Amino acid sequence: MGKTTGAGDKVMVESFVGIASALRSLWALYLLTQPVNYGSIAYEYEKNSYPLALADVWADTPDAEQAIAFLQQPDPEATDTLEIDLYSSFVLKGQMRKYFAFGEALDPAYRDRMYAAMDLLTRTDPLATEAEEPRKFWENSRDDCTTRIDCRNTDNLRAMRETSVYLMAETTGNEATRLIYKAHLERYVTTLLDIGMGEWDSPIYHGHTTAAYLNLYDFAQDPEVKALANTALDWLFRNAALKYWRGTWTGPSKRAGGEGAAAFFWLYFGDGPPPAQVEKDWIHALTSDYRPPAAIVALAQRRFPRPAEIRRTHPHYENWLPDQYGPAFWETLYFGHTFQLGTLARGTGGDWEGFHLAMATDAGVATVTVTTDGPHAIAQFRNLVLWQGQAAPTLNLPPGERVERQGITFLAVGNTWLAIHPLADGFALEVGEPQSHGSFAAFQTAVVDRAALSLIGTRLTYRDSQGHEIALHQHLQNGLPQVWRDGSRHDWHHHWQTPDWFAIAGLSPPAEVPRLAD
Repeated sequence: MGKTTGAGDKVMVESFVGIASALRSLWALYLLTQPVNYGSIAYEYEKNSYPLALADVWADTPDAEQAIAFLQQPDPEATDTLEIDLYSSFVLKGQMRKYFAFGEALDPAYRDRMYAAMDLLTRTDPLATEAEEPRKFWENSRDDCTTRIDCRNTDNLRAMRETSVYLMAETTGNEATRLIYKAHLERYVTTLLDIGMGEWDSPIYHGHTTAAYLNLYDFAQDPEVKALANTALDWLFRNAALKYWRGTWTGPSKRAGGEGAAAFFWLYFGDGPPPAQVEKDWIHALTSDYRPPAAIVALAQRRFPRPAEIRRTHPHYENWLPDQYGPAFWETLYFGHTFQLGTLARGTGGDWEGFHLAMATDAGVATVTVTTDGPHAIAQFRNLVLWQGQAAPTLNLPPGERVERQGITFLAVGNTWLAIHPLADGFALEVGEPQSHGSFAAFQTAVVDRAALSLIGTRLTYRDSQGHEIALHQHLQNGLPQVWRDGSRHDWHHHWQTPDWFAIAGLSPPAEVPRLAD
C-alpha cells in the first residue's frame, strides 16, 4: 500500500522549502557583498552603487562603516533637495529602501536632512513642478526632464516614481501630494488587473517594477495603499511565475534582449542553478516582508498537471494614451512536461519576441528562437506551430541529436523532440516528448507516417502525428491572421478563454483592487 502523505510530511516539505530559500538568500547576499568598489553617485549611478553599500550594512561586513559613509555623502547635483538625490526613478527606489529600512543605521543629522529633502520635494507634485534647472540621467542622456522628478513613463520607471513620491509625501505629511499619488497607484494597479502592463514579461524590467512595489508594500502606512501594493505584487509574481522556468526567463516577452528578471525571481522560485552574477534588486527582496503565495511558487516550479495551454492578451506599450487602452498582443503559451512553447499571433517585431521554445536539459534550459527580417504570422495549437511570412526565417537551434528524414529535420534536446518542416517562407513545428510519443525513434516514425503539411491557395495546414490539425491564413482580418484549430476557426475576441490556470496551482482568480475610501 502506498504511503499516505500526512502532517509530518507537510512539515518536512515546508522545512525543506524554507532551507532552500535561506540558502538562496545567503548566496545572493554573498554576491552582493563581494569586496568591490561601490561605484559612483553621479547622475543615476546610485542604482548600481547603493545596493552594494546597503548589503554591506545589512550583513554587517567589515566594510559596513565605509558603506554608511558612502551612502551619506552629499550629491552636489541635487541643489534643490539639500544635496540628497531624489531625481531619477532608479535612484529613488534605492533612496526609499535606504531611508525606511536602514534609517536607524544612518547618522541622525543625515536622516533629518533626508526627511527635509523629501518634504521640500513633495510640498507640491514634483512631476508637475519645474526644476531649478534640467538634470541629466547619465552623461550623454537625451531624455532628460525639466520637472523636479523623473518624468519618463515606462512601467518600471513609473512604478519607481509613483511608489517613491507616495512614500515621501506620506512620511512628511504632505497630504495633497500623497492623495494625488494614491490615486495614481490605484489607477495603475487597476490597469494591471484589467489589461496588464505595457512592459509585459520583460526579461530586463519586470524585476525593477516588482522591487518598486516591494518598497510600497514594506513602508506604506495607509492600509489601503499597502493592500494595493500586495495586489500588485501578487499580479507581478504570478506573471513572473509563467515566464520563469528552471532559473531562466522564457518568452514571448516585450522589451526583450536582456536579462535580470530571472536572477531576481530565482531568489523566490529557485528550481534552477544559482546566478553567477549579482542582481542589484536582490537587496529589496532580501529586506522585504513580502512573500509570494505558495501557489504562485508552485506555478513557477511547474508543480501542476501538465500538459496545459493558456492564452493571454497584452496591451499597447503606451496604453494610457487615447485609443491605446486594449489588447495589442495575442499570446499562446503551452506547458509540456519537458518544454515550454510560446508565440504571438503577429510574431516578432520591434522590441518584442514572438516565438520562444524552452527545453529542459541537465544543465538547465536550452532554447530555440527565430530571427526574421520581414512581417509574418504565427498559429499555435498546443505543441504545434505554423510560421508563415514574406521571407524565410532563421531558426536558432541548440546542439542535440539531429536526424533528416524525408525533408523533415528532427532534433532531440534532452527529452524534448522537434520535427521541423521547412517552407520557402516559414516552417511547421511539432514538439514531442516521452509522455506523448514514448521515444525519439517512435516520434520520428509517427511524424513521417502520419503528419502532413499542405498549402491550398494561401491556407497552410498541418496535421500532426496524433491527428490534431492547425491551419493558418496569414491574410489579416482586423490586424490578426486567420487560424483554425482542429477545424474550428479561432475567435480572437475570445482569445483569453483558457482552462482555469489560476486553479491549476490552487490560485484564486485575480482579486479586485481594494476599494479606496471616498
